[in-house]
Amino acid sequence: MATKKTDITIVTKRPKKVIKTQALVTAPTTSPEALIAQAIASGASVDTMERLLAMRRELKEEHAKEAFNTAMAMFQAECPIIKKTKGVKTNKGVLAYQYAPIESIVKQVKALIQKHGFRYATSMELSTTGVKATCRVVHALGHSEETPMEVPLGTKTDIMSNSQVVAAAQTFAKRYAFCNAFGIMTGDDDNDGANLDLPSKPAPMTQTDQLVKKVIDLVSGMTGQQLTEVRLKIEESKKYSEKQKKEIFEVIDARLTKLMVDQKNKI
Repeated sequence: MATKKTDITIVTKRPKKVIKTQALVTAPTTSPEALIAQAIASGASVDTMERLLAMRRELKEEHAKEAFNTAMAMFQAECPIIKKTKGVKTNKGVLAYQYAPIESIVKQVKALIQKHGFRYATSMELSTTGVKATCRVVHALGHSEETPMEVPLGTKTDIMSNSQVVAAAQTFAKRYAFCNAFGIMTGDDDNDGANLDLPSKPAPMTQTDQLVKKVIDLVSGMTGQQLTEVRLKIEESKKYSEKQKKEIFEVIDARLTKLMVDQKNKI
């Protein structure tokens, strides 16, 4: 009887190679509130609690100030140039000067002030030689800044009595304190304070140049998203010249580059 050979092939399965991947886990940031809760739970000393509370207060103040600066830069980028709509004539009917009344200015910027989370209050101090107005601007997160404006009392003129001189000085100081606090510009230099005995000074920077400087100062504390938003607002604005826009954009771009480099170094 013939024997039949059968070939049997054994297939060995190779174990699959398992590639282990390590997930990048970002350690959660411990908030001051969490640290305080841990301190309470562990029965920390009064000394420790006071230091933690001081740290929380400082962090909140720093965050509030950054939010104030960012909101102010956004407000200034959107704020229009205020037009002077009121004129004052002499007894002979000749136009003496034009200015933007405080109520007109407030009406044009009120919505923007509310939009960016601001509120304000003005106070007045009267002395025998002059008046001092102070505008206090408060942001929604609590940071506030005060801007004073002090002017001497003028002298009686053909078109203004002594009481009107005092009232004019008060209005002048109040309007300038408000405009300076928010960086608001009017179309031309106000001259309704021409009769006031203001001390002679060198020609100051134009209002637009002052605003450019203020925006540049605020840029240093902004995040990348905030910088991008401010850049877009300024690019769309018509109150800045091309030269001024270029000056601001150079500072914004330099800040963005620094943020990108810092982020890359952390990776």
